[in-house]
Amino acid sequence: MTRSRPANAIRWTAVAVLAVAASPSLASPPVGAPAPPPEASVLSWDADARRLMNQGRLDDAEAVLEQRLSASPNDSQARFLKGMIALTKGNHRLAIRQFRSILIDQPDATRVRLELARSFFLARDYGNAMRQFQFALAGKPPPEVVANINRYVASIREAKSLSYNFGIALAPDSNLNTGSSAREVSLFGLPFDLSDDARQRSGVGLAIEAGAEWAPRIGTGKRLRLGVSAQRREYSGSDFDDMSLAAYAGPRFVSGKWDLSLLGTAYKRWYGSNPYSHAAGLRAEATHYLTPRLGLSGALSAQKITYRRAREREGPLIALNVGGFYALTPSSGATLKGGVSRQIARIDAFSTWSGFVAAGYHKDLPMGFSVYVEPSYSLARYDEALIGFGGKRADNSQSLLATLLNRHLVLTRFTPRLPYTFTRQDNSIPLYEFKRNRVEIGLTTVF
Repeated sequence: MTRSRPANAIRWTAVAVLAVAASPSLASPPVGAPAPPPEASVLSWDADARRLMNQGRLDDAEAVLEQRLSASPNDSQARFLKGMIALTKGNHRLAIRQFRSILIDQPDATRVRLELARSFFLARDYGNAMRQFQFALAGKPPPEVVANINRYVASIREAKSLSYNFGIALAPDSNLNTGSSAREVSLFGLPFDLSDDARQRSGVGLAIEAGAEWAPRIGTGKRLRLGVSAQRREYSGSDFDDMSLAAYAGPRFVSGKWDLSLLGTAYKRWYGSNPYSHAAGLRAEATHYLTPRLGLSGALSAQKITYRRAREREGPLIALNVGGFYALTPSSGATLKGGVSRQIARIDAFSTWSGFVAAGYHKDLPMGFSVYVEPSYSLARYDEALIGFGGKRADNSQSLLATLLNRHLVLTRFTPRLPYTFTRQDNSIPLYEFKRNRVEIGLTTVF
């Protein structure tokens, strides 16, 4: 049996190339046309299929490819050409499946990743299209292809109007209430036993998260962003159930390499099935694309937080967060995040300065696996000492997030995901020290 050529051998001139595509339009049909006939050394079925594609006889070309795939189901070139036929016919979801099937074993195949990005674009799945274009640019395609990708990226930034996500998972947690492992605590120099509710509790819960944003056009380079998100963790009983809802609305401006938003925000949290806190405020966001592979973002927010049963903690919260993403290779990327915040409470013992830094690395591996690893460090410093503890509270936390998923397993649009998080908090007051191991076993999707 003839060995399949690897996806990396698929040439830029094999079929419709992004470099010769017209500047993208959201209403335009699939772009590009088959390239000139291949060299004589190309396999006969390959030559026959591409000759038929050149002649516009797509059904006949597809029949040749089906015959080839029946004999060699993993032939990368046959799957690639089948994907290109599906793209030309407007069957974008079939094209996406074909290109993804190649990238499962050949994650660094830049040529295939470009066509996957274009398939997502034509399917109006702009979030996935942007991500794939960024990774493809890391493969250093020819300059004329880079120029055309830049036009696609510009169209995505202008076009994206609806996005939503959903995830559900079983969530074993070694410390679901972030309680202390200590059995007693010292107050006013005297030892007191901790209640069971204050000590570390383990359990298995159900974690659900969902979000959506609609951004209708309100003018040239202007959109109105309307978004909601929700998270819920459900455990046996209701004492440690945790749910939050958030919403935002405001204008977004796209100009050159900048995205700017000014949003009104609202937030509400329930804990143990009872109202816990709510907040309202403003957030200004900015994203700057130094290159399509490198994006920097920042957000400045201010909100007033109100607690139902802890009025002493109420007050304004001001936060500044920054981050960046860089596509390293066609199958890997790096993120860097950081932030600082100031909470002013009614009582100085609950007023804090806090900050965090985090660095992440994503890699698509062979056999369809993808891994993301993110270590982080955070701290908090309180203004005054808590009564009874004899000193100011100071938190120092280290955390590690590791997420594994498999791109080969796709149930409609859902992908199995397995994130693990380890957190350790050291503290000047032993009551607030804890360790936590959390695993989620579930499905996730981003539309």
